[in-house]
Amino acid sequence: MSTTMHQRPRPAANAHTAPSRPWSPRRRFINLLVLTVVAGTTWSVYTTSAAATAFRSRLPAHTLTRLSESATKFPISLPFFADKRNVLNQWYVKRSWGWVTALFVAFNLAVLLFPTKPAAQSTSPSTPTIANGRNVPSTRTAVPSAHLLASLRRYLLASLAWFYLTQATWFGTTLGPSIAFRILRSSGAVCVPSAIGSDPLSSRAAGAGLHADGLGDPEGPPMVCTGARGEYWRGGHDVSGHAFMMVHCSLFLVELVYPLLPALFPRLFSGGARAKVQHVHPAVKAVGYAACGVIVLSVVMLAATSLFFHSPLEKATGTAFGILGWYLSGL
Repeated sequence: MSTTMHQRPRPAANAHTAPSRPWSPRRRFINLLVLTVVAGTTWSVYTTSAAATAFRSRLPAHTLTRLSESATKFPISLPFFADKRNVLNQWYVKRSWGWVTALFVAFNLAVLLFPTKPAAQSTSPSTPTIANGRNVPSTRTAVPSAHLLASLRRYLLASLAWFYLTQATWFGTTLGPSIAFRILRSSGAVCVPSAIGSDPLSSRAAGAGLHADGLGDPEGPPMVCTGARGEYWRGGHDVSGHAFMMVHCSLFLVELVYPLLPALFPRLFSGGARAKVQHVHPAVKAVGYAACGVIVLSVVMLAATSLFFHSPLEKATGTAFGILGWYLSGL
């Protein structure tokens, strides 16, 4: 009986079998992005309909605004985030990779110009630092170089993912349509003109095949269905470019400032992790906080897209492409 009473090292065994490592900030952030899309999509389907949000995402901004103001056949209110002409959509979302590029350049310049002074003693490789002083062992100076080189490789691969998924048609016919446009066309999208017979577009519609199945040449760029005269794509699967870009940009920035997180938000990390990046230069911190602000803005705009635009499947594929781009750029 006494032997059974003194046999209590079971909690140690349980502690050993329990997960010893909590979720990393990366995994938590990906879960946050997915939950944002799921919650916004669920609410939009509950309050309106998937068909209405998908239709809204296809219309050009000026056409959508006129329809919503008439409110006769489009009885859906137009909040700030549902208006494609809002300042955040025009100046951030549509130029998001440009903002990311600017932050990437600023971050690397700040790290190179204002290197982080190493802590007195830190040898654990679990939490990387971003920069060290010059007169230190090579094992320390290799850490920032490795991070900067990895960031450069990730940026180049992420830029290719952004380019070929969404932008290929912007640079002539040699590269062919973007992946998103190929998916749209191959899934049966039809370009619907605003008014065949009275609009100047009608003279080109017959030759381009707009009345039937969109552009006559599926390999060519969308030369006619640009939305300038109110025409839009109907049917097919339109991968949410906004969902892709917000996931793509935010995940890239998380990777960029990941070594800085203990210095930017010390209360979220253990003492050992904070000590390794304790002496980060204010200029480097400023760029890190700016990147975190853009990350928050990306999550907000992702929520807006989930609430007001695209069908659930289109938002899901856009999010999946964004996560896939993050994964491939880290290879």
